Amino acid sequence: MGAAIVLVVAGIAVATVGVLGRIGRLPRNRLAGVRTAATLRSDEAFAVGNRAAAPATVLGGAAGIAGGVAGALLTPPDRAGCILVGAVAMAALAVIGGVQGSRAAERADR
Repeated sequence: MGAAIVLVVAGIAVATVGVLGRIGRLPRNRLAGVRTAATLRSDEAFAVGNRAAAPATVLGGAAGIAGGVAGALLTPPDRAGCILVGAVAMAALAVIGGVQGSRAAERADR
């Protein structure tokens, strides 16, 4: 049950970063958002990169939340599978968003 709660909290955090990036309220920093060489070059590149990453990042957060909630509601044999699928989906979508964001920031810096 603890893993389900951790996954829900992580999903909320990832989705929040995505939303903040989308609306331009995520300041350039070294802790949250797409942090690649391209996005950290300037405030503008960081904003462009995180705006481009937002759809996949928010979807990843939602996948984490869904996996955690489903895991909390299921019996132990099924719980681990839901949590694992939610965590993998969240990580994969966050990586996809990061790649999209980094590419967008590279294009914006030209």
